Formats: sequence, structure tokens, C-alpha cells
Amino acid sequence: MSPCRYFLMRRPTAGVFSQPLSLKQLMTEFEPVELAAVNQCSGNSRGLFNPRVAGGQWGNGAMGCAKWTGVRLKDVLDRAGVKPGAVQVRFNGMDSGTLPGTPDFLKSLDLDHARDGEVMIAYGMNGEALPLLNGFPTRLVVPGWFATYWVKMLNDVEVLDKPDDNFWMATAYRIPDTPHASVNPGQTGFKTVPINRLVPRSFITNLSDGSQVPAGHAVAVRGIAFGGDTGLAKVMWSSDGGAHWKEAALEEDYGKYSFRRWNAQFTPSSKGEKELMVKAVNSDGVVQPSTANWNPGGYMRNVIESIKVTVV
Repeated sequence: MSPCRYFLMRRPTAGVFSQPLSLKQLMTEFEPVELAAVNQCSGNSRGLFNPRVAGGQWGNGAMGCAKWTGVRLKDVLDRAGVKPGAVQVRFNGMDSGTLPGTPDFLKSLDLDHARDGEVMIAYGMNGEALPLLNGFPTRLVVPGWFATYWVKMLNDVEVLDKPDDNFWMATAYRIPDTPHASVNPGQTGFKTVPINRLVPRSFITNLSDGSQVPAGHAVAVRGIAFGGDTGLAKVMWSSDGGAHWKEAALEEDYGKYSFRRWNAQFTPSSKGEKELMVKAVNSDGVVQPSTANWNPGGYMRNVIESIKVTVV
């Protein structure tokens, strides 16, 4: 296996220095760390935007949660030695686009973020070697941020002395610089910024639209939730379309960036259609909105989820 190399740059005008590191060195010469974190595609749930926007028409399934094993990016940067004047850290991987004209996929983080002790170079997933489809041999893990920064097959890390202006930072994966990244359909002239932090979300997973439940009997309502860029404080659920809310019970906590299971009991007293809703509240007090956002990229949807069940 060829080594995974990490190249550190002082500044473009002063020449390049490099410190190659093999996968074996990463696994034996640095303190290993573990972190459970949600990895969510920037365009997750894009297919639910109305009006419809271009791009992969994802439902809610373009995300997952795993326990990642690796080393702190901070420790690797400290080993190489970051010079004064550094502004951002840029990441590249060994994969490439299928079309010849696709720009090399590069993503960058501000230096302070890259060195926060949580950003990780992962070589393991759920107690095993990182699978090929998840970025073998190493990938970047940026907890609390969208997956576009989680560069797979990572083999190059470069320190920049100015903000990165490559295509994937300056043009693609950008959101309106507005509350909740929301604008009106057809609106133009708004400022944009690179997509960044996750937002809280929650889902009902054991029931779906059209499910039938018996009247007069306790029905389990279960799901998953996460706080986005911080921990999950609580999950609220409603059985009457949001007129009244109750707090659900939270199950085991695997860390502030992880999915967390929740559960509740619904005992309908009368027959007919009922609307069940769920919303997450994170530890910063951020609550899922009742109105869906809209932007032309189809990014950051986290409106309160609802389903309709029939009581029989």
C-alpha cells in the first residue's frame, strides 16, 4: 500500500515543505481518538424542496452515524509545524470526478477550526478498518459540519496563507448568507457563504404516512434526532398536528454529535386521521423551524417532520 502523505505549506511564495506520513505511522505514532458523529450530505432532503430545485433528489436518507477512530488533525499539524501567517487548511483526496472537466475536489477549514482538537483524520469506522465506500484508507471527519468537508481517501493536507478560492469553496456548496440560509424562489443578488454547520433534526422511524394504529391502545412512537453542531437537549412530539407538545424520553447518549434515539407512547382515544409531529431542540436552544427554508441549492432542510396515521 502506498503511503498516505500529508503536505504542509508555509506560503505559496516561500516554497513548499512536506512531511509524508504513512497509514502505519498515523496508527502507531499518534494518540488514537474515537468520536461518534453524524455524516449528512449537504443536499439531504433536497427532493422535498418546493418549488423543486436541481440536483440529486434525495429524501431524508442521505446521512448516517458512526463511531470514527483516528487521530486529531491538530496533532498531525503540530507534528509538521504550522508557520506564522497560516489562515486555512486545505484537504484533497485520491478520488476524482467521472467527467474530465470536473475540478479537483478540494475543501478547506479555517486554521482555528482545523486545530480545535475535534476534527479528525479517521482510519476506522465502528471498530473496523474504514470501508472503501466510506473513504479508505483515511478520511477527514468534521463533526457538526456537512459532509462536503469530510474528504474521503484523504492523502494531502495543505496549509494556506490566504482564504481558499478553489471552485468547491468559492462557487459550489454555497448557501445564502441569510437566516436559515433561506431566500424566496427567484430571488437574486443575495450574498452567499460556504455551507458549514449542521442544524438540528429529528425523525419518526417506526411509523410512516398511512400507518394504521388501534384506538384505545398504547402505540410506541420512536425515532432518531441530533442537535446539529452541538448536543441534543430534548425532543418534543405532538399527536394533534402541533397544537400541543410533549417531551419524549431520550435513550443512550453517544456524544453531542451523534444520533440519539427517542421514544414516546401515543394512546389515541378516537378513530380517524391524526398528525404526528416531532422536533429537536439542541443544547444552544435552537429548535427546528415550523416552516421549511428554500434556496436554489436545496441545502439545509430541517423543517419539523410530520406524518399522518389512521386510527382504526
